[in-house]
Amino acid sequence: MVASGPPLGVIPRSLRVEQLKRLSFLCGLPVGGRKDELIARLTAARTTPPPVRPRSGPVILSIDLGIRNLAFSLLTPVSPSASASRKANAGSKKKGSTNQSLSFLGTSPPTIKLHAWQRLSLLETTNNGSAQDGNEDAPDVETSAEVFSPAALAKTANAFLQETMLRLKPLPTHILIERQRWRSGSAAAIQEWTVRVNTLEAMLHASLRTLREVNIWEGEVMSIRPERVGQLFLDLKKPDAGDDAAQDEVIEEDDVDVAGRKPRRKKTSGRKTSAEAKKLKIDLLGRWLSQGDLIIGPSNVEMGHMLDAYRDALKGTRRSKPKRTGREGEIEKNQVVLDKKLDDLTDSLLQGMAWLRWQENTALLRLENGVEQLLG
Repeated sequence: MVASGPPLGVIPRSLRVEQLKRLSFLCGLPVGGRKDELIARLTAARTTPPPVRPRSGPVILSIDLGIRNLAFSLLTPVSPSASASRKANAGSKKKGSTNQSLSFLGTSPPTIKLHAWQRLSLLETTNNGSAQDGNEDAPDVETSAEVFSPAALAKTANAFLQETMLRLKPLPTHILIERQRWRSGSAAAIQEWTVRVNTLEAMLHASLRTLREVNIWEGEVMSIRPERVGQLFLDLKKPDAGDDAAQDEVIEEDDVDVAGRKPRRKKTSGRKTSAEAKKLKIDLLGRWLSQGDLIIGPSNVEMGHMLDAYRDALKGTRRSKPKRTGREGEIEKNQVVLDKKLDDLTDSLLQGMAWLRWQENTALLRLENGVEQLLG
């Protein structure tokens, strides 16, 4: 009598633990736990019916959360046929040369169209008409404790959703919110600015849930652990250690502490420090953008200017003299000049692209030979 294999859709137990962790890693699932737990998560992902997508395709709003430095990107995936056509045309121009970064490896970037990409402050402007820079605990009157009270943050969250999110074109169908940590550097104390951003995070989730319940907005909201984004595209840490929380502390440490100083961190063997991780991600996005619209294409003129501005800022070539039009004295419209703080913009875009790649990998996992394809 021939022994029957596992039921259709169930991840086979014959896979080694490192293979199970690799599959989990590629699908954006936790990589920690015993073998039975890994199999259970992957089986659930494989047997869960894919979500019903709008006919026009998903529209992803990816938010890198902050109060003074919130960044978001609005993107849509390019259809596989259009993406293949772009890559084929690019390959023919290079006379048959292959681009390893564009082949399917489970960690390659998806081809997207960028509709909006912005960094802003959610605080009200000061008396001189400009939002103050720096950390949230700066000792000034305008940003005193009242600005971060629950009532004030509720108003801030509502204003962002009403005045920004609901006015985006196209309207988001999926909103990704960066999952916030509670502690930094394994410290016993929870810093005040951390509590403030966590409070804002909870309010955004609650407000979006309310908008869904009252039928003002129809869509899905997901929390994204930021360390998994860096791991996917940069292999910042091998997907064989299950301590996601510890990875978060090292990879996603903020640039400065509450006093405006860079945090003192001891580099852990095998892991990247915050500054190193941020630089790697910025450089990676710069390489993607250097390939024109092969990976990231602008959907409008404004986004074309934004991508140019990112490239200029990455090269350190700020446009001190804006271009002028044919008419004497007129400055070209829609020009964008970015400062050197590119990490927030970078994180918001990479987060959305990582989520799309996880969705594509999960869809592949559901296929009969999907496990073999993902493991290569």
